[in-house]
Order: sequence, then structure tokens, then C-alpha cells
Amino acid sequence: MKSEIRISFKPDLHFADVAFHLVLIFQLRNLYGLWRQIISTQIKTKHAFFFIAVLALIISYGGISSAKISLPTEHFLDNENIPWQITADRLIYKVDGKVYVAEGDVIIKKGDQRLYAQKAVYSMESGIAKMSGNVRLESDKDILRGDQGVFDLKNQSGKINNGQIFLSENHYYISGSVIEKTAEKTYIIKDCRLTTCDGDKPDWTITGSAIKVTIEDYGTIKHATFRIKDIPIFYIPYMIFPAKTSRQTGFLLPRAGDSTRNGAIIELPFFWAISDQTDATFYQRYMSKRGYMQGLEFRYQADENSEGLLLMDILSDRKDKDLNDSDDVDISPFDRTNNTRYWVRGKSDQDLPLDILARLDIDYVSDQDYLREFDKGLFGIDARPDLEKESGRPVEEKKSPTRRSALRLSRDFDDVSLQALSSYNQPQDKSLDDETPQSLAGLDFILPHKQVMKLPMFYSLESDYEYIWRKAGEKGHQVSLVPELRFPLLRGPYLEFEPVFRYQYNMQWFDNIEGRNEHQNRKAYETGARLSTNLERIYDPGWSRVKKLKHKITPTFKYNYRVNQSEEDKSPWFNSIDAEGDQNLITFSLENYLDARVEDKKGNVKYRQWAKLNLIQGYDIDEERHDKERGEERRPFTPLALTLDVTSIRYIDCDAEIRWNHYDHELEYADLSLTALIDRLGGRKDTYKLNYLYEKDNFKNINLEINLNLVHGFSIGGLWEKDLELHERISNQYWLDYESQCWGVRIGAEWEDKVTSVSASFRLIGLADIM
Repeated sequence: MKSEIRISFKPDLHFADVAFHLVLIFQLRNLYGLWRQIISTQIKTKHAFFFIAVLALIISYGGISSAKISLPTEHFLDNENIPWQITADRLIYKVDGKVYVAEGDVIIKKGDQRLYAQKAVYSMESGIAKMSGNVRLESDKDILRGDQGVFDLKNQSGKINNGQIFLSENHYYISGSVIEKTAEKTYIIKDCRLTTCDGDKPDWTITGSAIKVTIEDYGTIKHATFRIKDIPIFYIPYMIFPAKTSRQTGFLLPRAGDSTRNGAIIELPFFWAISDQTDATFYQRYMSKRGYMQGLEFRYQADENSEGLLLMDILSDRKDKDLNDSDDVDISPFDRTNNTRYWVRGKSDQDLPLDILARLDIDYVSDQDYLREFDKGLFGIDARPDLEKESGRPVEEKKSPTRRSALRLSRDFDDVSLQALSSYNQPQDKSLDDETPQSLAGLDFILPHKQVMKLPMFYSLESDYEYIWRKAGEKGHQVSLVPELRFPLLRGPYLEFEPVFRYQYNMQWFDNIEGRNEHQNRKAYETGARLSTNLERIYDPGWSRVKKLKHKITPTFKYNYRVNQSEEDKSPWFNSIDAEGDQNLITFSLENYLDARVEDKKGNVKYRQWAKLNLIQGYDIDEERHDKERGEERRPFTPLALTLDVTSIRYIDCDAEIRWNHYDHELEYADLSLTALIDRLGGRKDTYKLNYLYEKDNFKNINLEINLNLVHGFSIGGLWEKDLELHERISNQYWLDYESQCWGVRIGAEWEDKVTSVSASFRLIGLADIM
């Protein structure tokens, strides 16, 4: 029968005295029970005296055959109300030494902490437990094992010989000749070995003279050596690694590659966890043909509305551009004289005092060739976080003629919105005079729709001011005003009707331009109406999980009439409102939605949009009325536009955007994408992605990406991009992946723009996958 003792501490009590008297009372109670048994069973007198003598010896020695003691406490370790409990096959309390001796399957526990051993000696005065025989300490899911050890239960410290720590959160195994627990979550290990591999013979290890690791923080290794199957590969005098899943300071694994344009490439990243809100990654790269390139990735998140990401790369390029070299001319036909080359980009949202929200976009590059030369591989666009995805704001395409940086300050009041803006569009073509208009200062005032008393009438106002600067050409100011009136005459359950009236005024004046008007303006009058209804039906498909399907159709007619009036013959130098031209257009749209009501086995309900299909068709009245030359065809119908989004098919997503020309009987534009994710064993997924992009007289491309999981952790994949108009390959990529339980490797090759690149990257799962 196991014995159990609950031990607690209270500073104002003499624990030894209380324990002694409670044990004495407990044993006297047992003596009384045995005495009654002697009387009731009429045991012989000599046998009775024998039992009394044995119990007297037990009392004098302090042995306990079956005991359970709980003493009151006010504080101890993390939870003041939870005592330590000791259970074992045999428990002995030595009164003189104030020591408990436990033998046989010893368990000392408190809350979620457990100490296991075959023998334990616990001192009441010092709070120290000496344990031997398969010693094991469990705290949450972390485990510490060893041959023998000494633990201070009061201070949660201890030492264990020939021990091993298992940290479940990162799947770390850390072993050493001596493991010392210096605080609740801090360990020091001598003659250490670290790995994330299961088994007695790990695939890789990092050994060192000493490790200091703090759970939920980070660890350090002195004189670290990375080994594969006990074979030393490289040496690091000092290494930092994370001891939890969130980001922690430390070196990331180096990466290597090779390129016909840049030569052999090696990169060593270092991650710096500056604080809970900020971190940075420094990339040190060396290219044998180009030189030394440094990279920076800095991010912060002060709160839910304040966050930012800044990326920067800079290179002192050894290679000058040679316009007699066909490979250099293929990049761009323009000369490049700079050797210091860089690209800075970033996005930031920041709450400021007075409820002001700041939005900053940075995109500045040193020359027109940079993004064409360094768009792939370790330092390319794809090797960094997706700024557009993370910020929700667009990023210029790599071949865009300009790159935009901007700062916007906005303040929303109860009835109005005020915004200040400054932007700069960096031109990429340096061969021409820069006539790019730069809105260096601007102010927007927006009055959202407000109802006029209780009438079915709403008014709004949009207005803005900009100062425009140009390196070459006119500079000046612009003011625009756009008041609007809406009349929601019908808003019933079956029909909605809403006319709208809008007036646009645009005025521009120049800075000291001789020989021409100092100002000019444009006016436009616009009216329209919208008529729509909603039709829906609910179906009961009788499927196991899909209980209801709702099909909703929204037909809408829109009419828009706009006429421009100009007092000047000359057009403004930028952002003219008459650039849109006059308009007399009827548009019919048909929106379709298919929504599902899904229930699981427990009755939990989820609503999902399975499909969305929109059709838009316009009719240009002016095109039909205008006189045409003989033989010239009228084309009043605009291209039919279709958008489709399907997510109902398991594992498959489909998106499409199409514009069809009725008169030429051909597509004007098409963007089709199909993605399939097929589940495989071990939580893996096969990936298939197909994208077709077409624009008449511009481009016709197809992209295919496949990643297939093979046996034993291997996977292969490829990405193919082809220009179907020119019948030329844009780029090809291939890779081979292997991932075991604790490490992975990818070997890849790429061909693009007559450049061949080869790369290899390694992953130590749990250690290197910090980001």
C-alpha cells in the first residue's frame, strides 16, 4: 500500500513540532484501533503485548506504514494554496533529523510539476530533496531526466548528473554531464549536446562546452560545433537559439547558391529580437562576381493599429555596365554609372496623438536595372515578406516605369474626414527629361453622405488641394471640388431606386509661366440612377453536413451621363477630369451568390460563400448616335465582363476575370487561376497551381507550379512561365526537397533571362525556422 504525505510551509509555525505531534496523534489513533481489534477477536495476551511492543517501536522510530498529512500554508512556489505531496511504497520520518526518507516509486508533486525517483531523502529544514534511481522531473510538458540529483523545492533549483532535458515547445533534447536548474525556468548544462531529433542516434547535433537556456526565452551555447552523425561540420564560438516558438535573437542557418551573373553566393542571416514589439534580421551576403551585399528586414508592432515593415538591400557593385555586352543590354538598353546600388521599400501604419493615423509607403531604388538583376534568389522580391499582402496596399510591379513613395496623415471626425498627403514617383528611365508630376503637398477634405432633415436626400462633398512639382515642365497648384446629391426614393424589400447628381470642378494655376494663361479650369456635370432588386431561394440538398444552400441574384441597372465643359482650349498638365471624356452609358449587371449552411456532428453551424459570379454589360448611347464614316461600324456594346470565384469544391479554388468583345468575337482580357491542395499522409499537401494571363496586343502568358510529395520525406516541384505569343520561355524553376523529423534541405535551379542560378538551403526544424 502506497504512503502519501502532503507538505506545506507556514513561516509563523514551527513545522517540525507540528509535524511530529500530528504523526504521533495519527499513530496513537492506529494503536487504539488495533487495541480494539485485539479485544474483539480475543487474541491471547502475549500476542497483544507483542503488537503493543511493535507499535511502540514504530512510534519511537517515526516509521509510517500508511500516512497522509496535510499542513496549512499561506505561500509556497507559484500557487500559495497547493502543498507538495510525497507518495512512495515506503515513507519514513526521522524526528531528530527532521528528514523524510521515501523508497520505491517515489513521486513528489505539486500542481503540474512532478519529481519521480526510486529513492528520495527530503530535509524539512532546508527543503532539499536528494533523489536517485531513474530521476525524472516533469513541468508542464517539459521533462528532465538523470541518474541522480539534488533539488531545492523551496527555490525550484537543483542539479542532476548525466541528465537530459526535453523542451516540448521546440522539441529540443539537451543533454550533459551535469544539468543545473538555477531558477524556475533556467538551466545550465555542462558538456552539452542539443538536437531536435528523436532517438538515441540523432541525425544532427550541436555540441558545446556549456549551455544556458531559459524556457520561454532563449539559450546560449559556448564553443558550439555543428555535427552530422557525430562528424563535425563547422564551429561557432558563441551561438544563441530560441527556447520558445516566438522569435528570439540568434543566427539563422547560412544559405548558399550560384548564378552565372553573380557567381557563388553565400548568406549568413542574424535575427535580433529587439523587444516584444520590434525585431530585425540582418543579411550578410557575399557574391564572388559582384561583391558584398548587406540586407535589413525591420518590423514593429506597437499595437493593433500601429505596425510597420522596412526592407533594405545595398551593394557596392564590382561590375560596371557594358552596353557592348548583349547580356547587359538585355537587362535594359540604358547606361548605368553608379556602383553603389540599393533598394529601400516598406509599409507602415501608425497611430499618432489627436487620433491621427499615419500611413507611410517607401519604394526607392538606385537605378533602373536593380530590380531586373536582383529580382530572384536569396535577395529577390520573393525572398522577402510580401509587402502587399501584409499591408493590404499595392506595391509597384518590378518593371513599372515609376516607383511611388508617399506619406498620408488622416483624421476622421464625427462628420468629416481630413487627410494630408505627400508623394514622390521615382522615374526609372533616366535617359529622358523628367516631366513626372510630383504631388509634394496635398490636402483632402471629405464630407460623407448626410441626410437632409428627414427627406429622402443625401449630400456629400469631396475636395482636395495639391501642389505639383516637376523637374522639367510646368509647376503649380490644383484644386478640385466634387459635391454630390443622392435620392434613395425606393428602398423596399423587392426594389431599390436611387438617382444621383454630381458636379466636378477642377482649377489649376501655374508658377510664373510667361506667354500663356496663368490658370485654367475644367467643369463636368454628371447624373445617373441605379435600379436593383434581390431574388433569392433556399434549397435543402439533403447532404450530410450541408443543411441549406442559398442562391441570391441581384440584377442592377445603372445609367450614367457626364458632360465636360472647358473654358480653356489647352489641357491641364496632369490629372485632367476630362481625361475620362463624356459619357452616356447604360450598364446591366447580374450578381450571383451561392452560400452554404454547414453543420458538424456537434451541431455547430458555419456559413460559407461557395461561389460568386458577376456579369456586367454596358451600352454606350453616344456611340450608337454619333455619325460614322461610310463603312465604319458602330460598337455601342462594351465588352462583356465576367468575374468568378469558386471555393465550394474540396481542395480546389478557382478564380476568373474575363472581358469578351462582341464585335471581334474574341477575348480582350483574361486572368484565370486554378489552385488544388491535395492532402497526403503526415499532414503534407500536394500543390497544383495554374495561371493564364492574357491581354490583347500586350501579353499572353501561362504559369504552372507543381509540388509533389514522394516517399520517405522527399518532394519535388517546379515552376514554369512561358510567353505564348512569342513562344518563348520566361523562366523555369526546379527543386528537390527532403524533410525528416528534425531537418530539411532544398536544392533548386532556375533559368531566367539567360541567367542560370543554383541554390541550396538547409533547415534545422525547431532551431532555424524562427521566422
